[in-house]
Amino acid sequence: MVAQSPELTEVGGAALRDPAWVSARIAEMGRSWGTDSCRAAGTLWWCMVASALVRPVIGAYAAQAAVPVVELDRITCPVRADGGVETVRLAEPAGPGAARGPAAHRDGETGPEAAGSGAETPAAADAAGASRAAAPSGRAAAQALRASLASAIATVAQASGAGIPALWAVVADAIGNRAIDAGAPAAAGVLARDVGGKLPAPRFQEVAGRTFVKRISCCLVFEAPGCDMCTSCPKRPAAERERLLTALTTGN
Repeated sequence: MVAQSPELTEVGGAALRDPAWVSARIAEMGRSWGTDSCRAAGTLWWCMVASALVRPVIGAYAAQAAVPVVELDRITCPVRADGGVETVRLAEPAGPGAARGPAAHRDGETGPEAAGSGAETPAAADAAGASRAAAPSGRAAAQALRASLASAIATVAQASGAGIPALWAVVADAIGNRAIDAGAPAAAGVLARDVGGKLPAPRFQEVAGRTFVKRISCCLVFEAPGCDMCTSCPKRPAAERERLLTALTTGN
C-alpha cells in the first residue's frame, strides 16, 4: 500500500494476483450491489478491473502512439471504498518504441454500463489502418498485458468461482469498448491478435448507423437485487437487443 485518501486507497498492481486481497475486494463489491453471489460480484468487479488494465494499451494502439507496458509489478491501482478499480497508474509513461494503430473519427458516446464494464459508444472503424497497426514493440507490450491479465484472471476465478473463459470474454468486450472510446474500433482486433492466448476477438455491430460492441460476455449485474440486464447483454434475444440499441441511438 502506497497512499490513502478518504475516497481511494492506492495499492500496488501485484495485489491483483493476491487471492486474499482480491477476495476481500469482491466481497466489498458484493455488499455494495447487495448480492451474496460471489460469482456475480467477482464478475462485476472484474469488468471494472479489466477495463482499467486494457485502457492504456488500446488507447496507444488507437492513437498510433508509444505503447505502455502494463505489468502488475509496475502499476498501482486506486481502489474505491466499494472495492472497485476504475483506472491504473503506470510506473512509466510508455515503453520504448511505438505501435501504430488505426485512426478513426469519434462520433459521440453514451454512458457506461452499470457494472462499469465500459461505455457502448459509437464510432467509425478504419479497417485498412488496422492491418498496419502494431510494430514489434507494440506486440511486446501486448504480451506483457497478456501476462498481467492471465495472472489476474486466475486469481479472480479462484476467488469468485467465475469461469476463466468467461473472464477472458470480459476482457475482449472491454478492449472493444475502450477502442470505441478512442475512436478506433478496428484497433481492438489488432490488439487482441497481439495479446493472443485465450483472448477472443472483440466483435462489433452497426445499429442505426452507429457502432457498438457485440458483446460475448455478461457482467451478471441482473443477478443483483433491483437490477436488470444491460441493454447490450448477450443473454437478451437478438431482436430485443437490437431494438433497445436502436432506441438508445435514436432516442425513440
